[in-house]
Amino acid sequence: MNARLLWRALLGGLTLATSALCAHPQWKEANCIAVVEDSGSVSLTIKFDVPSYLTGKLPKDAPIEELDALMRTPDALEKAMDGAHAKFLRTLKVTADGTPVSLELRQFPEAGAVRIQCARQGEADRYPVLMNARMGAELPAGTRRVEIAFPPELGTVFTNFRKGMEYQVVTAVIPGEAAAFDVDLPMTGLTVFLLSGFEHVIPAGWDHCLFMLAMFLCAGTIRLALLRSLIFTAGHAVTLTLVVTGALPPTGAWIEPVIAFTIAWAGYEAWRGALLPVRWLVPLTFGLVHGLGFAAAAAERLEGWDKAGIVVLLVGFNVGIESAQVGIVLVSAGVFGLLNRAWPSLPARKGAAIVVCAVGVSVCLERALGLLSL
Repeated sequence: MNARLLWRALLGGLTLATSALCAHPQWKEANCIAVVEDSGSVSLTIKFDVPSYLTGKLPKDAPIEELDALMRTPDALEKAMDGAHAKFLRTLKVTADGTPVSLELRQFPEAGAVRIQCARQGEADRYPVLMNARMGAELPAGTRRVEIAFPPELGTVFTNFRKGMEYQVVTAVIPGEAAAFDVDLPMTGLTVFLLSGFEHVIPAGWDHCLFMLAMFLCAGTIRLALLRSLIFTAGHAVTLTLVVTGALPPTGAWIEPVIAFTIAWAGYEAWRGALLPVRWLVPLTFGLVHGLGFAAAAAERLEGWDKAGIVVLLVGFNVGIESAQVGIVLVSAGVFGLLNRAWPSLPARKGAAIVVCAVGVSVCLERALGLLSL
């Protein structure tokens, strides 16, 4: 039994030694250049030893006899190349923040080109035959991290990852593992304006939050508060659209104390217990006024934009604002609901309305005096 195991060990060692002697001595590791632009476009150029890849062996392990059989047997190379590009694309993995990215194959070696390159290198240096495969993809806006894993048949791939002209990272990616690269792409399109509109209210628009609190305090139900919020958004959408499309001139600094006055007025009406009898008129009017202020935040982004881009901005900005307003209404409802349960006799709504009104008056006076001092 021991003799049989010894014989198998010797035979295995002899096989490995023979394979090592037969492997081509000038093998080279694959390499990749990956370039990401701020637009999100990514291109990968991978240079690899085509014959060894087709045999399914690592470049350092592919025996010359097997490579010669592939290259010199009629139609063997063509058969091996059939479907090779699909397999290459399938086993090349690129993810953006953990989500797989669809790759487009732009170039892959062809059998005729491989034969020509092999012959050009001469008989002594016929292997490796290093040729390029090129892929491209579009990364989602806002991508923070990209990971790349290469087909395992390539072995270790020396990767040069570049982001435009900003920086480059050089690393070795071993089989079965992925290399991670930070890209921090900017947000674009509808998403960026949704976030911009939301952030214009939360956390940047503390005065806007006070106004929405007053709107909630005026309403008897959450449904009515949300309806007034929607009417308010429709109002500022109108004036915002008129300003950014050029139908109205941009407003000056005078709009800021007027906006503060609307906060004070809304707080006063909340203290009284309701808005004016025409429930939609006050939020609509106040929305028209606030839209003039929003236009200053949005119009500066529009230089050189086409109509489609302006539509994206208007939709995204207004939906983002409305989302923030809905959040304020729901949070306010939750807070005052808890207060009413804990202290039923506490005039929480009246007290909050007085605070909103006082802050609105104070800010209005401060902004008005600031204009007079200019």
